[in-house]
This record gives sequence, C-alpha cells and structure tokens, in this order.
Amino acid sequence: MSITLEELKTQSRQLADMSDNEFISDSELTNYINFAISELHDMLVENYESEYFLSTESGTTVSGTAEYALPTNFYKLRGVDIKLNGTDWFSINAFNFNERNRYEEFGSWSLQGISNVRYRVMGSNIRFSPVPDNALSYKIWYIPVATKLVSDSDTLDDINQFSDFVILTAAMKMLIKEESDVSVLQAERNRIEQKIRQASENRDAGQPASISDIYAENNDFLYTRGRS
Repeated sequence: MSITLEELKTQSRQLADMSDNEFISDSELTNYINFAISELHDMLVENYESEYFLSTESGTTVSGTAEYALPTNFYKLRGVDIKLNGTDWFSINAFNFNERNRYEEFGSWSLQGISNVRYRVMGSNIRFSPVPDNALSYKIWYIPVATKLVSDSDTLDDINQFSDFVILTAAMKMLIKEESDVSVLQAERNRIEQKIRQASENRDAGQPASISDIYAENNDFLYTRGRS
C-alpha cells in the first residue's frame, strides 16, 4: 500500500487544523514531509536485519585501480561481494583505517589470495586493498537514502500505516511555526514512534537473525572449494 504526497499534505493540514490556511505554503509543507520521511527512514534503517530498503549495485574492477564510485543514492553499506571463477560470489570484509597499508602486500586477487582482499568506504568511493590486479565482478549491498517526494503523485510506501509518523511530524512543524501548542501531537508522535521501532524488528519472524561467525566465512568457502 502506498500514499501520495498530495494525501500526506492534505492529512497533515487537517491534523494541524490548517486546511484553509495559507500560512504554510505547499512547498514548505513538502519540505516538512520529506524531513519526516527521512526520520522514518532512519528508524527503519536502525534495525539492519529487517532490510526494508536493501539495494544492490554491481561493477567490475580494473587492474591497477583501487577506488570506485558508490551509487549516487548511497547511504549505508551492508556488504561487498566478489565473483570468482565467473560463477562463485564471495563475501569480503572491511579493513580498519589504521590497517590501510596492511593488505597491500597481498597483490593477487586469485582464489588463494581473495581471503586477504578488503574494502573500505571512503567519501563517495569504495576502496579495495590490495589494488585489484585483474577484472572481477563485484557487488555492493547497500541502503539508499530516503527518496524525496516532489510531485503530488509521488508515493511513499506506507508500511503498516507508518505514514502516521510522517503526518504527525509535519503537522507539528506547521503548528510550531504558528507558535501553537503541540503537546498533544507530541505525545501521539512518541507513541507511534515506539510502535514503529518495536513493530519493525524481526521482519522475518520465521527465521530470526543469528550471530554470524565472520572469521569462518572465508575459511568455509575455501574449504568447500578445495573439496570439490
């Protein structure tokens, strides 16, 4: 289910009792709504295991090139994979900044050397270490920034009526500018926020998240490949 920007504006004005009031322009109200959407986005992003907004982007390494541009809508990284042998995807780990030169001595991105390949997000790029020595496909799993609504027909994915948080926040901002009391709306907004934080956890109720053994990931892959 989705809700349009026009519907969000209408309901926000109704809640603030400003349906026939031009004190808040449509463009200003749109800014309030997009601000509220970004707050809702962050709440849902906090619980990484729920993966409400997970996206992927693929690329190919170039021999001698260490850094590659991140997606233009990049917000937070969830993981990086490298494809080996043309068919097998292999997860790689990040390096700490104080270890930025540690892996440079491992020059090969072969099957034997892939366990020493690391990445790090640096500004608007992702950097691989050691520097790639051949062309390999890589995949970035990431969370995008919140999408801004511009046209009245633009829609927000209204997960379980979470749009109530957006409407309440926008209405509060309207009333704050008017220097009106927002205590009642604030209390309701706090209740909705708590509901969203609790309800958004464990999206996959059938298979709850478990602790990952990050140290075994590479060894398990190499062990399996060595026995095939």
